[in-house]
Amino acid sequence: MHRIKKFFSRTFSGLLERDPNFLQMRLYVKSITPEFEKSLKEKIEHSILQADVRKASEEDINVLIKLHDLAWHSTPMPYRPLKKDSIFNLLNDPTIVFLIAKVKGEDSGFALIYFTGEEKRIGVIAGMGIIPDLQRKGLGTILGMASWDYFKKNGVAELRCKVYKENKISYEFIKGLHFEEYDSDFVQWKIF
Repeated sequence: MHRIKKFFSRTFSGLLERDPNFLQMRLYVKSITPEFEKSLKEKIEHSILQADVRKASEEDINVLIKLHDLAWHSTPMPYRPLKKDSIFNLLNDPTIVFLIAKVKGEDSGFALIYFTGEEKRIGVIAGMGIIPDLQRKGLGTILGMASWDYFKKNGVAELRCKVYKENKISYEFIKGLHFEEYDSDFVQWKIF
């Protein structure tokens, strides 16, 4: 988690402090009913988008920078560019995972997730970005489910994220997945 804090403190200066511009969100795994999970999987299966999701490697550093730039410029969030050395360090941390979604042969979205808490039982969605042409078409749900599957295989008990208040689309997306706002001193990030 230290590398993520360091990465985000350099990349998104000022966002690590308790910022009133962000909402903290969480979802307890025990709240995810089999019916809800099934409905999301069916939504993905019937989506017009078909995506292949892979775990990123060092060869994907430039892809991640490009996806971040494309996605970030379409949001109300303050922009800071990603640096290759920061991504390289994150990719080499075993508790941190970048997932990349490919649609019609083109890398089109990413999710940055990590594990924290006692026994790594909290899964944090630290960042997600979708290229503008595919926003609001279900790719966020596909990446969210890929993140969920990754977390589930590793036995998390709770999912967390942080949403920029001015990003209403992201907030509605997260609420639609049954995340709830909460107040805590625990710091985590959500980037769209």
